[in-house]
Amino acid sequence: MNLKLPKGMSYLILAGLVGLVATFTIHRYITAKTALPKRQMAQVVVADVDIAPGTALSARMLKVANWPQDIVPAKAYRTLRGLEGRVVQVPLSRGEPVLPAKLAPEGTSAGLGGLLDPNKLAVTVRTDDVSGVAGFINPGDRVDVLVDIPSPEAKGEHYSKIILQNLKVLSKGQIWDQTAEKKPQVMTTATLEVTPEEAEVLNLATNQGKIRLALRNQINQGMFYTKGVTTSNLAYARVPKQEEPVKDVASKGYQVEVIKGMGRSLASLSS
Repeated sequence: MNLKLPKGMSYLILAGLVGLVATFTIHRYITAKTALPKRQMAQVVVADVDIAPGTALSARMLKVANWPQDIVPAKAYRTLRGLEGRVVQVPLSRGEPVLPAKLAPEGTSAGLGGLLDPNKLAVTVRTDDVSGVAGFINPGDRVDVLVDIPSPEAKGEHYSKIILQNLKVLSKGQIWDQTAEKKPQVMTTATLEVTPEEAEVLNLATNQGKIRLALRNQINQGMFYTKGVTTSNLAYARVPKQEEPVKDVASKGYQVEVIKGMGRSLASLSS
């Protein structure tokens, strides 16, 4: 039995096949053009938890993650070998690569003592939400120290001055303190890296007056030179000199221009 296609049906079938082939070809072409290139991956050791300065590393704090090869930091560790017991020198956030520059030298003991410069000391001072810059001071930041003490020259006055500058914050924490009402309260502290001479100044300032920490830009390594300020300086601060009012010329009368021949002159007329 022969099936005879209606006239023109063969052309429709052929056109459909050609359309399918064209659609498939165009789809493959667009897919190839829009496909993202496959990136080469590499293994990098990263922190698996937030790690504070002075902490000795252990395997449970770290993990090996895959990173695109082109953005792997220079000198990044690729394996956990040799990292056990190394002390972190700066804060490490979860997912952050572990780099040699962020670790203390080999053999450094855990704790702040191992992070100190050989010729410097660590001194802890009490702070609050005001003196501690509302909690924005973190390990690794740089601060200046201001002191407020009774004026040695005038009775009843206070004297404010920047006494120490560009100190490194080693850590911050909390301690329990007993108040006069025998109620325990939490006190915030900041541990600063100072020279022996700066330690003496800081100790005297905390006992003789009130101190306040001023956060500074880490890029700024310069020194500020100020005379300090007393209470009387605030009360009798100079007021900016006011400019003299412009005199009202019009109140003196009107002026008209008089032309005589080739000459010109001004003449005043009373209002």
